[in-house]
Amino acid sequence: MRQSFSRALLITWIFFLFSCQHDVVKTAYETENISVSSQEAPLDSSIIKLYSPYKEIIDKDMNRVISISDTDMDKDRPESLLTNFLGDLLLQEGAREAQLQNLNLVPSISFYNYGGIRSTIPKGEITVGKIFELMPFENELVFLELSGDNTLAFLNYVANHGGGSIGGARFTIKDGKAGNIKIGGKPFDPQQSYWIVTNDYVAAGGDGLAVFQDRINFINSGELIRDIIIRNLEEHQKNNEHLSAKLDGRIHNE
Repeated sequence: MRQSFSRALLITWIFFLFSCQHDVVKTAYETENISVSSQEAPLDSSIIKLYSPYKEIIDKDMNRVISISDTDMDKDRPESLLTNFLGDLLLQEGAREAQLQNLNLVPSISFYNYGGIRSTIPKGEITVGKIFELMPFENELVFLELSGDNTLAFLNYVANHGGGSIGGARFTIKDGKAGNIKIGGKPFDPQQSYWIVTNDYVAAGGDGLAVFQDRINFINSGELIRDIIIRNLEEHQKNNEHLSAKLDGRIHNE
């Protein structure tokens, strides 16, 4: 799904609002307490007629089943089925998006802020609406290149917060800091720079991630993460592949 469903929804509402506007010239002001009830102010039938076709389209798409999950996925720290699932998906789709856009990079680490994960993935059928509940914000997928020192500062941030949604990296937490770090299966090299795939909110310093603003390079893909997730699930569904995730100790307390 390359085109954002949420933008279509926004356009619908703009059309709706402007269609209902009338020119008004104010000539006087009076104040009065007026009681309002559904009986005294019924909704204009013309508004209902205008809105109904769009509501049917929206409801139909929101209720569309795009995947099936074999288990309930909740978020937790230091790791969980949901945070691991999203971390792996973001790393995979980040690499794919970079290739599609000829960016000449491969992300080594993925990160999605814990507070931005707003719901769960239940066992059974997964609809478009469920992904909107999971990712209600208009966050775009971005790439950051960080120095080795700032990559370590970032991983220490994750460790200090008890863990989170990470892909591509493994580490232990001791005294609020990351240790025994491996990235892409290799020991962390403080002399090397690393590409991170994440969302534009934290890239701008959201959730206290000021370290992301001290980057070597920044690229915005222009793609909504929610749309990328929906696309990924739809493709797995076409191949009759169910969603699954596992705990693998990528982040654990020492």
